[in-house]
Amino acid sequence: MKRSLFVLLSLVVCCAWAAANDVSVTPIPDLKKDFIMGADVSMLNQLESVGAVFSDEKGKAGDCLEILKSGGINWIRLRIWNDPVNREDVVDNGRLLSKAGDPVGGGNDDLAAYIRIAKRAKKLGLKVCADFHYSDFWADPSKQTMPFAWKGLGLDALAKAVYDFTSSSLKSMRAAGAAPDMVQIGNEVDNGFLWPVGKLYPSGDESVGGEEGFIALLKEAIRAVRDNDRRIRIMIHASNGGDNALYRKLFDPLVKAGVDFDVIGLSFYPYWHGKIADLVANMTDLETRYGKPLIVAETAYAWTLDNGDSLGNAFGPGSDRLGGYKATVQGQATAMRDIIAAVAETHKSLGVGIFYWEPDWIPVAGAGWRTGDGEIWENQALFDFHGKALPSLKVFKLVSTSKDFPDLSLVSVEDVKAKLAAGTRLDLPNSTLAVFSDDSIRSVQVRWDQPDPEALKAVGTVQVKGTVLGYGNPVNATVEVVVDVNLIKDASFESGTLAPEWHLTGPGVKAAAPVEKNPGNAHSGDYSFKYWLDKPFQFTLSRRFEGLKDGKYSIRVWAMGGGGEKDYFLFARGYGGADLQTRIVNTGWQKWKLYEIKGIPVSGGVCEIGLSMDGNAGNWGNADDFEFVRDAD
Repeated sequence: MKRSLFVLLSLVVCCAWAAANDVSVTPIPDLKKDFIMGADVSMLNQLESVGAVFSDEKGKAGDCLEILKSGGINWIRLRIWNDPVNREDVVDNGRLLSKAGDPVGGGNDDLAAYIRIAKRAKKLGLKVCADFHYSDFWADPSKQTMPFAWKGLGLDALAKAVYDFTSSSLKSMRAAGAAPDMVQIGNEVDNGFLWPVGKLYPSGDESVGGEEGFIALLKEAIRAVRDNDRRIRIMIHASNGGDNALYRKLFDPLVKAGVDFDVIGLSFYPYWHGKIADLVANMTDLETRYGKPLIVAETAYAWTLDNGDSLGNAFGPGSDRLGGYKATVQGQATAMRDIIAAVAETHKSLGVGIFYWEPDWIPVAGAGWRTGDGEIWENQALFDFHGKALPSLKVFKLVSTSKDFPDLSLVSVEDVKAKLAAGTRLDLPNSTLAVFSDDSIRSVQVRWDQPDPEALKAVGTVQVKGTVLGYGNPVNATVEVVVDVNLIKDASFESGTLAPEWHLTGPGVKAAAPVEKNPGNAHSGDYSFKYWLDKPFQFTLSRRFEGLKDGKYSIRVWAMGGGGEKDYFLFARGYGGADLQTRIVNTGWQKWKLYEIKGIPVSGGVCEIGLSMDGNAGNWGNADDFEFVRDAD
């Protein structure tokens, strides 16, 4: 449960570890020579087609794949979409982005695009992983859209289509000199693929194929690979590599059903999926439970918070605090070094590699996440916005060749902010965050001085000094003494549940609006209230207070999301007056905004507060850090 502390990151940044144009990397002992240092370069075909130019660290123009290889990359990963073409016009907020019949964008990754890049990679001695999405566009846990040509097929016909497409694709690859060394069946298949026939869990009352459908389709795709070349390794891939329960839930039935696969793939983005310790704990269980090689099939980190185009980025302000590393070139290198080490140092040595997702995705007009739009990944590339290789690209080589063993020193410490009801006990956290010389952001222990007890009895601001244990650095806490503190005890859902205080009503709300564990989607902590559904939906999230002292109160909540809801508002009602509302307008991922209703005149001791939403299909968002307080008299 979160304390009533509102922590703000106010770090003074300076890095004394490496020179401004270089990085320092602590080597990983006994790293295997065949460890997979992979890069997913599925955007490369489209990037080059619209004029992207890449250069090495010295500014010499060259082949992107050759530059990546010189930095230590030895594998590439390429996604394959069945037929990436718009079936209808794409319109966003009244703006026509692309027309029916246009390529979808996001790489336009059909079989021909795969062959063009894979042939070049094979000639360079790079190995290749073919990532079959079995969709015409992006596939991930929130969407696994059936290819247009297969819509309406039943399980048997769809299984045959999957076999035929996989088999014919592999034959074409081999004939072109672009045969894969590994095949990934589906992409982040937490909830199956090829929806609804291969979907594991229904949304609301929809009919899905469940385990039977998912496993049948997996087996046919795998059979096609085995029938073509039994030397090809087969990977099944899920998201959120820090969530062990997810992996057990997915892979236990597959193993029980005798699904024939070789490798477990994990996505792990530390700013979305938790601490590296969570990844290690999951991998430790997986290698014992299943005995199969493990690959982090997707990971990345930012080198800057700057934006190279007009579209906001996936890694934005605050993501560095969640991810555990500064958004700098050194921070990017350190993050990758630590993830490589986590995989390489698994207890049973079954961690065999990683793939960095889209190190090539620089901001170039015409190479957006969809046709007619920008991209959200350029600050996580391994090239700068002009296509020049960053020093952090060398991390894949330096983890084996570096002779550096630099001392780690503390650079700066995060101050703490807290709220306290006048006259109550002050409990400051015993830790805070600090930036270290490798640009990692780590928790450090703090010893606080004792504040003046009389100062904590009066409304106002109190400063408390502290010392970082083991380092001696000073740290400061600013305590805001208020009339009353938050009446909502689990204000940001860190219990992992809505019950018993919150009540959620509306059609299909169990599927549409759960409590989500994902630090990247939380305003603070690990959990938040989340909503999403692939069809229109409504919900009301409410909480009733009784026995309140008459007087004025205020309610606040932080919200973010994709926007476009029919109606979405914060409300207060049943307090002895007319219902009060504040409309919520979301504008994008991690674009958190504070919404509030002030001065609610409660009489009779009762007030109901909450959120109400009338949504369109695909609307999504998160709410966190509720506050309900009594105003000063």
